[in-house]
Amino acid sequence: MKLKRSILLAAAITGLAFGQTESQITSPDVERVGKHIQCQCGSCKENLNCNMSAHQCHFCKPARTEIFKQQQQGKSDSDIITSFVKQYGQGIFLSDPNSSFWLVPYFSLAAGGVLVWFVLRRMRAHAQAAKPALATAGGSPPPGDDEFTRYRDMVERETEKHLN
Repeated sequence: MKLKRSILLAAAITGLAFGQTESQITSPDVERVGKHIQCQCGSCKENLNCNMSAHQCHFCKPARTEIFKQQQQGKSDSDIITSFVKQYGQGIFLSDPNSSFWLVPYFSLAAGGVLVWFVLRRMRAHAQAAKPALATAGGSPPPGDDEFTRYRDMVERETEKHLN
């Protein structure tokens, strides 16, 4: 009886000693490697740091535990990722996000500026083309416009009558 209790106590202590706590499998070191491994639960397309069921996903928690164990053995991040790729295939690997994504807003802004410049340039060209067709009140009428000349002469005669 005493031997049975001792064995049971030893097994419990061993389990506690080797068991990982939640803080160990969600440590920054584990998360650093976990962001390169895709969750295989079928419900999401996230990495192992997903929030599916508060980190209790049937794939993520054991995978994070495996990452922690391999880190405790002294394996590098690339060795751990390679072991997952060997076990699950190349589809599990997630590369780093494109680091030049921050350029997109600047390219969009530049493209919009170029578009505005072309539109304003075209509007200005149309305004310049229409300008000679308009005659000012003190200027001479466009050549060949007899009706405008008669109307202008009539306005000038009427104006002189009223001023005198």
